[in-house]
Amino acid sequence: MAGRRRAPEPGQLRGLAARVLQDIEQRAAFSNRVLSEHLERHPDWDARDRGLLTTLVYGVLRHRSRLDAHVDAHARRPAGLRGEVRQLVRVGALELRELGHPPHAVLTEVGHAAARLRGGAGLRRAMHGILDAVAREGEALDATLASGATLDVLERRWSIPRWLGGRWRKALGDERALARARALAEPPPIDLRIDLDRSTRDAVLERLRAEHPRARLEPAPHDPQALRARGAGDLFHGPLHDEGLISVQGLAAQQPARWLEPLAGERVLDACAGLGVKTLQLAELMHRRGTVVAADADPRHEEDHAWLARRGRLGDALEHRYVVTDLGDPSPNPVLDAAPFDAVLLDVPCTGLGNLARHPEIRWLRRYEDLAARAELQRALLRRQLARVRPGGRLVYAVCSPEPEEGEAVVGAVLADAPGWRLQAQRCFTPEDDATEGFFVARLDREP
Repeated sequence: MAGRRRAPEPGQLRGLAARVLQDIEQRAAFSNRVLSEHLERHPDWDARDRGLLTTLVYGVLRHRSRLDAHVDAHARRPAGLRGEVRQLVRVGALELRELGHPPHAVLTEVGHAAARLRGGAGLRRAMHGILDAVAREGEALDATLASGATLDVLERRWSIPRWLGGRWRKALGDERALARARALAEPPPIDLRIDLDRSTRDAVLERLRAEHPRARLEPAPHDPQALRARGAGDLFHGPLHDEGLISVQGLAAQQPARWLEPLAGERVLDACAGLGVKTLQLAELMHRRGTVVAADADPRHEEDHAWLARRGRLGDALEHRYVVTDLGDPSPNPVLDAAPFDAVLLDVPCTGLGNLARHPEIRWLRRYEDLAARAELQRALLRRQLARVRPGGRLVYAVCSPEPEEGEAVVGAVLADAPGWRLQAQRCFTPEDDATEGFFVARLDREP
């Protein structure tokens, strides 16, 4: 029967969580992409099972060091727990220490999953012993992990890599570094941008409450165009999104386009446009009148922008083009350099260290050396886009990282060698101060 729902077999869901986690680690891939790939193979699972799988995967990524401390405290040979075996016992520890699932149910499900792995009954007994001890003694160990030197607490209790925790302590001090770590340990809300040309915040809020009565929905603070949602499920494929009334976009990520203040009739460049979320926001702010050129090095996003046009999201009075190009290339581009732009939005590639709540795997993928490598690219991109702005125009530089090497330092270095430009404003949004993703934004104005 088409559309019939089927529950996972005993241990199947936990086993799949371990497989997804191992896949993310081996491929050094983004969690949402890997998770989606695996979920596509189980279209018959209902929303509850799919949601639990998502919770387990992201929970392990957020709390990995803490979970390992619990597991290793009770394993006879911690080094022998590798691959999917290590991932599976982390899943069990997460359920016991973070999610509060009943120990009997956790031990049973993980036991079924372990029986499917190489090692069979022996592995099952070993995991049962480890997780039984975690269930009995975990509270005491968590108290130990939360005490001691701040750098140790950041690493072991809050799962912040030591190199990154050390940077935070130096830049922020102990109290704010711990506040940031605590904020990043929580699942983030879903932030929504409302198309005010097509609806109002109150109207969208009313519909969301009717469609998701159990969700926590609230207006975003100090932002008439945004809402925050928790427990609303998948809003990417809901009716409001399909009708074009809302877009899913982080609250801080919504700010760069607003700082740019694009006007109807202007010629605007969305540099490093990606999927087109910012392109659509620019169109909304321009009331869909004028020209928006979206440029990116990835040809795969051309179809994403074509989809926006086909669905009528960009309107009939807006001229829109997608250009595949290396935005740092100093040679002239026939489209980008045909005429100067009134305004440029440059959201540069970065380490992603501001997205540790939504993409917790990033903390395990990045190294200190990545900051310098990214900053070199960011400076080159910023210098090239400044040359594309008309006299009297403006540019907004944005980066989804709170690290100064990718924000203030890049802007300062480029402005030092850019006569005729001035810094109009800059701000770093942070999870501990603003309850948003980490994000740096700077508005640069060119003299007439």
